[in-house]
Amino acid sequence: MTKVSVIVPFHNVEKYISKCLTTLMYQSLEDIEIICINDASTDASKEIVQNYIERDNRIILLNTEVLSGQSYARNIGLEVASGEYIAYVDSDDWCSLDMFEKLYNSAKENNTDITMCTVQLYDDIEQNLYTDDYYSLKAFENFKTNVFNAETAKDYILNNPAVIWNKIYRHDFLLKNNIKFQEGFIYEDLPYSVETFLKADRINIVWENLYFYRQNRRFSTMKNSDKKIYDRIPMVELTWNILQKAEFFNEKKSEIISWIIDDIFHRYTLLEKKYYQDYYTNMKEFFTRINNTITEEDRKVLSLKSYCRDEFDAVVEGEFIDFWKFLIEKYKIANQKIKETEYRCSLDVQAIKDYLEKFKKEKEEEKEKIIEWWKEHTEKTVKEAVKAAIDEQFIFMKAEKDAELKKIYEEMQEKLLRQEFDLKSWQAESVRQVKEKLTADYEWKLEEQKQHFQEAFIKQKDYYENKYLLVKILLKFYKKREQLKNKIGKIFKKN
Repeated sequence: MTKVSVIVPFHNVEKYISKCLTTLMYQSLEDIEIICINDASTDASKEIVQNYIERDNRIILLNTEVLSGQSYARNIGLEVASGEYIAYVDSDDWCSLDMFEKLYNSAKENNTDITMCTVQLYDDIEQNLYTDDYYSLKAFENFKTNVFNAETAKDYILNNPAVIWNKIYRHDFLLKNNIKFQEGFIYEDLPYSVETFLKADRINIVWENLYFYRQNRRFSTMKNSDKKIYDRIPMVELTWNILQKAEFFNEKKSEIISWIIDDIFHRYTLLEKKYYQDYYTNMKEFFTRINNTITEEDRKVLSLKSYCRDEFDAVVEGEFIDFWKFLIEKYKIANQKIKETEYRCSLDVQAIKDYLEKFKKEKEEEKEKIIEWWKEHTEKTVKEAVKAAIDEQFIFMKAEKDAELKKIYEEMQEKLLRQEFDLKSWQAESVRQVKEKLTADYEWKLEEQKQHFQEAFIKQKDYYENKYLLVKILLKFYKKREQLKNKIGKIFKKN
């Protein structure tokens, strides 16, 4: 059995699919199969994949005759997959070359149904990589070293990224629970992610950015202004139905409803105006069904948790024209508040600028005053300090000298009084000691002079010996030169 089956649906991605397939073909985990599903591409995407098949027999190509969507493509890919684990990769994204080795090894070691990694985002317009808290799985930091499931992580169920491509799924787990993608819709990742998360007994995370998600791509599956955004409502409702089966649903119901209200209405704000009324109609039907389940306790939580609580009530209670008037009035009030806030901010900014300018000026003036004071007092202070130090030293030395002299005088007086009876003996001893000291000093000096004389003599001797040697060498040279000269002369005479 293959360790990992990687399912890659694609449609008109000739610009991106080579990078995607290259990072899959050179995975450090070699025991994988790469199932590519061509969803009726009209560009060169299919031909590019066929070129890769010629280079790597692990790549499989399936084709749809008509454009059927990613859900359908992923489902047929799952039907032919033979891997122990299943992975989904979008054809415009790419993977770290060790992604599936690390995910597979972690899944086997921890015996998990789902193993996921963190994601790095790539802006296709700005062409730079970045991260955010959502795709970095910041909400799950408490589970860094632990295996978990939906029950133990129920407080974070809505923080789980609704994507499938940063995970591998145990194949048996998907088959056992008959988990498939809802076909014919976009946003199909949302209910699939929630259902797998709820049904998995064991989930863990590899805390590395192993998947690279391309954003802001031209000609992507969905644009915010596209009518396909309508699909968000049925996919969120399907997710709502799945969540209702969770054991902790009643405990988290208010938070889930709050998330649904904010998510659905957020999509409304992204639409082009021509789609407003149709989206409103679908939104009203769904919100009405949700509203029928809301209790008074739920409403208290919604008033705190939901950003769009007022919009929800306006959709449920009125018609489109009423809802539109409500929005206009709300946005007028909001714009007025924004203007008032901007005006207050501008006043605050100006006040801060004025204060900073005044503060800067005061500091400069204070600095100048300090410099002037320093210049004025430093010289005087230094002079006074030096004079005081000298005076203090002088006083200290004088006192020390006086004390020393006094002590010597007292000692001498004492000695004179004690030794008057043998002054002569004392004088004789003194003379002897002085004589010995003088004799020793003389002998040392004499020895020193003798040593200097000997060193000088040796230097003179060396000097004259070298001179004499040089004279001898020169005389010998002159003698040789004369001999040579005579020889040359004799030779000339003979010739």
